[in-house]
Amino acid sequence: MYREVATYDWTPDSVRLIATPSAWAKSSLYYVQEVGHFRTLSTYFTEREGLDSFLVVYTLAGLGHLLYKEKPYSLKPGDVFFIDCMEYQRYAADPNNQWEILWVHLNGGAARAYYEQFRSSAGDPAVRLPRGTNVPSVIRELIQLHSRKDYRTELVSSKLLTDLLTELTLAAQELEMPPAAERPGYIGDMVRLLDRSFRERWTLDLLAERFAVSKYHLAKEFKRYTGFSPGEYLINVRITKAKELLKYSDLTVSEISRSVGVEHVTHFINLFKDRVGHTPLAYRRKWQRPK
Repeated sequence: MYREVATYDWTPDSVRLIATPSAWAKSSLYYVQEVGHFRTLSTYFTEREGLDSFLVVYTLAGLGHLLYKEKPYSLKPGDVFFIDCMEYQRYAADPNNQWEILWVHLNGGAARAYYEQFRSSAGDPAVRLPRGTNVPSVIRELIQLHSRKDYRTELVSSKLLTDLLTELTLAAQELEMPPAAERPGYIGDMVRLLDRSFRERWTLDLLAERFAVSKYHLAKEFKRYTGFSPGEYLINVRITKAKELLKYSDLTVSEISRSVGVEHVTHFINLFKDRVGHTPLAYRRKWQRPK
């Protein structure tokens, strides 16, 4: 059930724009529900739950506070939070500070998937963004776009929201990553080995022995730096090579299976269908030109 309590305490020069997306935008695009730029007064707050929306708030100046999933966060210049408004939330200006924020309520497309990836990587809804981030400029563009709506508004908004969600997700992932100088050299060596020798039978034990690393540590670090387990990375390399052979060669499916390092053709067909959505033959018929 939707519930909201708020004080609309912001300066006269603040901006709040409400959008009504078309049915096409709601079914096919990312879309803005509301967007704005507030210079809040010390008494400003919003408390709500049950709203079908995702909210991104970027702090330009001052100090704000967020309570989300029973955990408090302080919001300083350069901080952003990204939350699911179905959950209980309360955000407010600090009593002793004017809080200046850029914000956007959004939905549509794979917004939930972006949100879940952000939370999975960042751990918290509020993070400090790196210098040079495009998040504030993207929200400013959304404000300008919705202040003078025309036939471009919904399409360009969707593009800008994709940029915004991508930047937030990448920033959250980079929080997990130590500086490049601290990354183990064997990770890059292993990637190159799997790219080059994907036909060979590689197990976690063999890789650990090859690089003289504990297999548990190796699996954890490889996933951390590539986003894949070693096994999944190897499968993806094999599937990518199989796609190339299906499109540009006359090899049979059985021959392709062996050529990419999968001994049993039935296993290869199942792997391919699981990751591509088609059997190898269906994929070939879709892409290969008739003779």
